[in-house]
Amino acid sequence: MDGAHALPRKSGELVFHDDWERRAFAIAVSLAEQGAFEWREFQQELIASVAEAEREDPRNPSRGYYESWLVSLEAVLRKKKLLADGGD
Repeated sequence: MDGAHALPRKSGELVFHDDWERRAFAIAVSLAEQGAFEWREFQQELIASVAEAEREDPRNPSRGYYESWLVSLEAVLRKKKLLADGGD
């Protein structure tokens, strides 16, 4: 993924600001590797989630990158019926 949808990097290394970000990243990668969902499916959710967060002001999104990552992971898992709806 490129642009605003690309993984945050510094000097080529992934950047995580909190442990939950690293865990959310690892969970998504692991579940995709195990065949729970196609990576491309997750990417499309993430692109939509980032765009939604940037809709009003691209320079000041309503949520951070890994918050969008988590929203996307939850959406994919709900579509695959691997995560309960949560009553939203």
